[in-house]
Amino acid sequence: MERCPCCMARLRNITVCPRCRSDLGKALAAERAAHFWLTKAVRLWRENQPEQSLHALERSLSLKTTRLALALREFFVDRLCQDILGLLAQHQVLAAKQRLYQIRRSAQGHELLQQLNAFADYLLVTY
Repeated sequence: MERCPCCMARLRNITVCPRCRSDLGKALAAERAAHFWLTKAVRLWRENQPEQSLHALERSLSLKTTRLALALREFFVDRLCQDILGLLAQHQVLAAKQRLYQIRRSAQGHELLQQLNAFADYLLVTY
């Protein structure tokens, strides 16, 4: 944290703002935890564990919303959607549904995933 969220004073690795005396210890701890979960999300993605990676990324975003974390979430979901579309193109509808089920909690409310889920449901009914 570079500036105090209360008074915008510059900070230098301290937990109490020198200007307004706000205790920033918990805010700094949340920021460090968000960085930890963001780093873990990237590591899990590299280890080919996309569901766990997305879950770790959502934990990071719940602690602190950053442009990097939001961009990573869009990237991760885009890649997962490509995988699911590949499964659907190969007529592996059940495998696509299982994949969607695995990531549904971590990517709740993502419009493209909801559309893919509805399309997979449609394919299940028509096959």
